[in-house]
Formats: sequence, structure tokens, C-alpha cells
Amino acid sequence: MTEDSQFLLRQVLEQSRVSDYPTLKPDKFFELFSAQQVLKSRRFNPDPREIESGIVGGDGDGGVDGFYLFVNRKFIREDTDPATFKDQQLTIELIIIQGKNKASFEESVPTKLKDFTEHCLRLNAEIGAASQQLLYSDSLLTLVKKFHDIYTPSLSLRPKLSVIFFHVSLADTVDSKVQERANLLVTKVKEFFPTAECTYEFIHGNDLLKLFHQQPERTLPLRTPKYFDWKSFGKSAYVCVVQLYDFFQFITNEGVLLEYIFESNVRDHAPDVKVNKGIRATLTVPQNEDFWWLNNGITILASGVSYNDGALQVTDPLIVNGLQTSYEVFNHFSAGGSQDDKRTLMVRVIENIDEETSDRIINATNSQTKIEPINLHATENIHRFIETALKTVDLYYDRRKNFYRNKGKSAAKIVTIGYMAQAIAAIVLQQPDNARARPTTVAQKNYKNLFSDDYPILLYPKCAQIMKRVDSYLDNKDIAQGTKLNLVFYLSMHATCSALRSVKPTRTRIASLDISFLTDPVLDDCYTWLSDTFKNLGGDDKTAKGPSLTIALKNKIIEDYGKGKQV
Repeated sequence: MTEDSQFLLRQVLEQSRVSDYPTLKPDKFFELFSAQQVLKSRRFNPDPREIESGIVGGDGDGGVDGFYLFVNRKFIREDTDPATFKDQQLTIELIIIQGKNKASFEESVPTKLKDFTEHCLRLNAEIGAASQQLLYSDSLLTLVKKFHDIYTPSLSLRPKLSVIFFHVSLADTVDSKVQERANLLVTKVKEFFPTAECTYEFIHGNDLLKLFHQQPERTLPLRTPKYFDWKSFGKSAYVCVVQLYDFFQFITNEGVLLEYIFESNVRDHAPDVKVNKGIRATLTVPQNEDFWWLNNGITILASGVSYNDGALQVTDPLIVNGLQTSYEVFNHFSAGGSQDDKRTLMVRVIENIDEETSDRIINATNSQTKIEPINLHATENIHRFIETALKTVDLYYDRRKNFYRNKGKSAAKIVTIGYMAQAIAAIVLQQPDNARARPTTVAQKNYKNLFSDDYPILLYPKCAQIMKRVDSYLDNKDIAQGTKLNLVFYLSMHATCSALRSVKPTRTRIASLDISFLTDPVLDDCYTWLSDTFKNLGGDDKTAKGPSLTIALKNKIIEDYGKGKQV
């Protein structure tokens, strides 16, 4: 890197740290920043909490700072049910990252990763063996086990596996010894996974700068030979027919699916359901009918639309209905479908939609067939009210994934629906174990007790503020990311009870809590007891996800603030 480029990258790193994670030390932030850019390079679009969940750097990391598993482009969390992919043809991508905030690529990194591969990653490794627990952190072993739990049962279906190691630093060049160590690691992986694709990629300082400045295209051309436009109720809408290959080009960039334009679609793609098999058959074996005669079409919301050069120029497109059709069209042409196919697809593009109308369209166009109710909750009034309430305390509620992140808001100020559900489960329902163990399903399992118009609306920003306060407190502790993740929900519950001097404070009392009462001395007292108890009970993921620590904490709170019997 030139001196100017080095200065520019340092400024980007520091300004990003101060904006997004001001309480993190620079080296810790570099791990997160590296993961953000690496995942962007693979066209993934995780939210800040998902990125944080894959950070395992620290003692016992085995050379792994970030560990991310994607199955059929879906990000896998601890509570992802492997049965979700039963009988599906799987494409599994395992991304392993090491980020060094220094101007060199160290030979020790691929060496450690090679040991990690032999001791943990291979399928016949004894996850949980005493020797492993001595060498590797529980958080890392938990993530590896999730990979094994999904990949091993699918072997008979011939899954496609890619293992990609990313070595990130500020250096310009790679020493030949480091490259040879990387080659040895790739060879070792292919011994354990003979059919897998494996690469070891070096990300230099200049690469980080380029990736940081990459942003999704806001305006995409949708080529159409015919369209009909109509203005009503102060809004513009367009109906058009689009040739199938032109639609494929609209939803892809260099053959890669633009997944961010599907973030408002409440369904996941389900390739093996009957309707999708029908779409696939129609695409593969065309009869004497046009495709749009047999298909309900696509609905797109946009912030702006104009017609120019034979195409609708669609700004900020969001495909809110038609996910299944879109994926099948993508798969059809990715597998070699003819670009000369003249069949067409009907597309509706609706412009300049306010949030409330947008939610009604999403709800209406996704309610004709049975889907899990949790996926439609984001369009309910309560979540719009929460979004408004959070803005009063300078926080942003991401009802649609990465909506505010894409608008440039700080990660430190963004609250996802999942994060909010975990916060309420831990603080209000006093279920920190469930909050920790079920990051993606706790809302679905407890929805009516978490979100209701009957609860004080200020409860929601207050719970978010409590969590953010505890998050920043733990960032200043010299603990691994996995330990922080295990303690944050317990500490939020404990600190709330301590500040209010109550065994089980009501929603109204929590909503009225003055955050300034969560002083460092209060948090210090809670943290000291919690950390010691956590270690005594096992000090691992199993401890945080099981009932023992929750029972101990409730007994502690009763001892300090109540007169009732212990639980």
C-alpha cells in the first residue's frame, strides 16, 4: 500500500470503530471489520448481530477469529434446526477468517488452522473430548459441531461443500513460506473432505479498502418490451411483462443472486415443495403456453421508477412477493437454461410506498398460503410503534433486515427484531437461558409474552438500552466474544433487578427505569457474582444455555431483594 492508502485505511478503521463499536479495542474491532468485508466479498448480507455471533477470536480460537456457516445461502445459527434442510440438495459454504491488525501475514496462522482442521474440523474428530476442550474454546467447538450436525447426515445426498479460509492483514505481500503453509492446509482439508472445494485467500490492505467502498447498486434496469403505468392515491405503479432471461439479469450480478433485494420477502426459498417443483418443471420443459399464463408473477416495491433505454430503472428494489419463482428462474439459467427463451414473466412495480402501505402490501401478498406467522409479525402495528419509540432514544429498529444499516446508521444503534426478542425474554420474562440458546426462535416460541399493544411502549426502547449498556460494559472486559455472548443476557437481567431492587420487576417499572442507575459499581457487583457462578457451574456454552445458571441467578436475586422461597 502507498503511504496515502495506509493512512486512508487507518482512518476508515478508526472512524468505523468509533461509529459502530466505540467500546471495542482496535484489534477486536479489526476482527469484526474483517468479517464484514470478507462476507461482503462472498455476496452475503448478514446483519451486525449475525456477524458478531460468528466471532470466536481469543483464547482457544485455534487461529480462527470468525467462523460462518451458510447452507443454501442461509446463515446458520446455534438454534437452526438441521431438519429444515431434510432431503434437500445442499450447498454448504464454510467461511473461516483470521484477521490480524498488523502489516504482515504471519506463518503461524495457516499452521494453527491446519492443527484446527485435524483436531476439530474433520468429521471423525471427537467434539467435546478432553484434549479438544483443553486446546479450543467451547464457542468454537459449538460452531464446529453445528457444521458436523448438518453436513454428516446429508452425505448420501451428495452435498456440495466449499471451505474457504481468509487471512486478513494490512500487508502488501505474502511471504513464500506463508503461501506454502497455506497450500499444506488446503491439501489437508482435501484429504478430510475429498469432494470439497477449498481455497486459502489472502486479503491485503488495499483489498479491505476496495471492499469497504463496495455498496449494492441502488438502481437496477428491468428490461421490458411492454409496460402499463397507472397513478392513483398519489402513487405510481407499473405492470409489465419481462422475458425470463431479462428478469434473471435483473436479480443477479455477474451470475450471483442479489439476495439483498429479497430481504422484505417473508418466506424462505423451499426448493423441494410441490409448487416449486412445478415451477421448475414448467421452466425446464416448455409447452405451448407462455410462462406468465401459469404463474402469479412478481411484486416489487421501489423508492423510484422511470423508463429509459428500453428498461424500467428501479431504485431500491425490494421483491416482496415471488421469491419462489425468482429462485427457480435463477436456478434455471444458472444451470444452463437458454438465453434465447422468449417466454415472459409478469412483474408489478409499485413506487414511492410509505411504511404502512408497504407493510400492508407485504402482508396481503404473502397471506394467501400458509407460512409461519412469525414471518409476518414485522408488518404489525406493534412493530411500527416500537420502531418509532426506539427513535426517541436514538436507536433504529430493523423490521427489515439491514434496512437502517444500508442507510448508513451505526451498528451500535441498530436493534433487530431478534435482538429485541432476546432482550425482553431475558429482562422481562427472566429467561436468559432461552435468550442465549435460541437467538432466532425465542420470538416464535414466546411471541405473545414478548410483543403486545397491551404492554407499555416504552418497555421496548428501555430493554434495548439496557442491553446496549451491558454490551458496552462487557466490551471493556478482557473476555472472549463467546464469554460475552454467554453472560450478556444474564447480566442484563441481574442488573435490572439490582437497579430496581426487585425480584421480578413489572413491565411498567422496567419501562420507567432510569438507565443512569446502571452505574459501573452496580454492574461490577452483578458481574463479579455472575462470572464466578458461571465458572463454578461449568463456564461453557452448555452452562449458559441450560437452566442451572438461571436458577442460581433467581435464587441470588431472591436472597438480595425478596422474602419468598428459593426456586
